Amino acid sequence: MLDLIAGLDEAGRGSVIGPMIIAGVLISEEDIDQLIKISVRDSKELKPEERALLYEEIIKIAKSLKTVELSAREVDSQTKKNKGRGINNLEAQVFAEIINNLKPDIAYIDAPSRNIRAFKLTLVEMLKHPCKLIVEHRADKNYPVTAAASIIAKICRDREVEKLRKRFGDFGSGYPHDHKTREFIRRAMTNKSDVTEYIRWSWKTISKLAQTTLEEY
Repeated sequence: MLDLIAGLDEAGRGSVIGPMIIAGVLISEEDIDQLIKISVRDSKELKPEERALLYEEIIKIAKSLKTVELSAREVDSQTKKNKGRGINNLEAQVFAEIINNLKPDIAYIDAPSRNIRAFKLTLVEMLKHPCKLIVEHRADKNYPVTAAASIIAKICRDREVEKLRKRFGDFGSGYPHDHKTREFIRRAMTNKSDVTEYIRWSWKTISKLAQTTLEEY
């Protein structure tokens, strides 16, 4: 009997604006070749139009999909700065939720933590559906099913980010390294826009911007 295999990955973990999306893709072991045939790979290596095409193909191949959206407020509430248990723990909770929902025999997970062993132990404690866990850094590069999950997560996040852009204007990529994003947040701090609900205020980027903003006055 062929195994059911799940791949799990996230998009938007490091973003300072918008949600983090965690996705799980369930396939039959025999369908790995189909993912390889359509050239599924890490979403970061793909152009937007390539991701869009692969997204549609993955939906056809997958036996089941599961996505979980974590708002900026939800992510912020779990940071250690806000006395939460940390984002790694939050991801473990959602990975467990997805695995419990998809019920795979094997799950391939892109590890968010430097300490893979500790993260895996945390995840095992949260599982209600026992399965074999393959938890690795760069799993989205090494396993097609995890790459498929990275594409699903990225497409879903991009759609949510586009909604925010239409509502609040162009804020760049939403990541801390982006000058346009930092300038947008600086303006949001002074204008008290509704966009503040979608900003992760516990990020170090925010503290630095707040300090420079105060120094201007």
